[in-house]
Amino acid sequence: MKRCVLLLLLVSGVGCAGLPTPSLPPATPPDVAAYRIGCPDVLEVGFADRHEWDCLAAVDVDGCLPLGDAGLVLVQGLTTAEARAAIAAQVKCPPSQVLVAVAVPRSGRVFITGPDNKRIRAVAYTGPTPVLDFLQTAGAIQPMESKLNDVYVVRPNVCADGPPKIYHVNVEEVLLDGDPTTNVLVQSADHVYVGETRRASFVRLLPPWARPAYRQLVGLMPKWD
Repeated sequence: MKRCVLLLLLVSGVGCAGLPTPSLPPATPPDVAAYRIGCPDVLEVGFADRHEWDCLAAVDVDGCLPLGDAGLVLVQGLTTAEARAAIAAQVKCPPSQVLVAVAVPRSGRVFITGPDNKRIRAVAYTGPTPVLDFLQTAGAIQPMESKLNDVYVVRPNVCADGPPKIYHVNVEEVLLDGDPTTNVLVQSADHVYVGETRRASFVRLLPPWARPAYRQLVGLMPKWD
């Protein structure tokens, strides 16, 4: 029971004197190398020996990157390392002479289904991020309404033409035990499911005008002035 209370305090950001504050695990650094390029991402491209070709360019709808005099290069679905190799092959130079970086990631979306009327919400993907950090930033964890032992990441396995991969996030182990093993990095096109409590299910049955009063009654909102 005490662990459940601590978990709710951590998620809701509420401090309480007299209760120990568990240390959060260190944030996992984003795996930028895993990002898959797509339209309309903006890439920064540089050449060691041809600085006149250096540019910022957006991936077009056909998946090609227009590089001016260096031509068009198909980069859709590639990582930055793979795009660098493709560009190097296009201009006939070693990959070590080419720099490729994602300047503005625009193509990715992550989908969230949670207690908010079970609606699917699309959130812009800004790079690989631990799933709990992602949910916190997206405002997808609602105190007393989100079922924290029921968080899953479903990842489509399109490239391998196989079934989707499903990851269960053990929120208790991540936040209370400092074990980030299940705090997987969110990738573009992932679908994150956050379970709902019985209280959240009941709130969905109320008319919209009654929900603020109910949340205030059960302590989910501050009292009105």
